[in-house]
Amino acid sequence: MALLAIKILFKKNGRFPNTHIGHSAAMRKRGINCVQSMDRMERKENPHRIPEHKS
Repeated sequence: MALLAIKILFKKNGRFPNTHIGHSAAMRKRGINCVQSMDRMERKENPHRIPEHKS
């Protein structure tokens, strides 16, 4: 951990590596998304849905 912190501190624009699946080009190419992003998309209200009638 110490070596990683030193590398980040002394490197110009040093940042922690982004390990989020949605930011990986290889995963996007395969069509694999983050579960949280997929859940957010599924919960979004669809304006084109057909309303159900309750009887």
